[in-house]
Amino acid sequence: MATPRHSSHRATRIRGARPAEPSHVPLPAAEDVADPARPRAVVDHGLTRRAVLERIRRGDALAREDHCDADPYLLRAARNHGEATERPCPICRANELVHVTYVFGDELGPYSGRVKASAELPVMAYEHGQFRVYVVEVCDSCGWNHLTMSYVLGDGVPRRPLRRPPDVLD
Repeated sequence: MATPRHSSHRATRIRGARPAEPSHVPLPAAEDVADPARPRAVVDHGLTRRAVLERIRRGDALAREDHCDADPYLLRAARNHGEATERPCPICRANELVHVTYVFGDELGPYSGRVKASAELPVMAYEHGQFRVYVVEVCDSCGWNHLTMSYVLGDGVPRRPLRRPPDVLD
């Protein structure tokens, strides 16, 4: 004979519901930032890029396969949201490179990992405490893609993560 299920046996997670965040957990101390829109903790990947290009020029087919294999989503982001540069592609020299800018951060909540235009970044820097920006260069014709640089923006004042907007199915 089956025993009836009690409410204590039900799943505690309801679809679309977020677990309550403890409000008593203090946020980290604020960081002293002079200009939130000025990049800090900049990591330039120019030396790595030069080393990869040198390996490709020497005839390393594996290096070419590894760096000319842009994901279809990256190519789509480059076509629709990328910002054109004046530099030609170092591999095919047919097209100009396009920069695609991604933002990541705990404070961004569900908006972390999205493509943003360079003009949006200064506005975001004053709205969020800290988030990391990644700039990827992409060639639409040959698939060349390489991380150009990454840096941190934000005003240094920690905030709770943004909430997920309600879903149509919820």
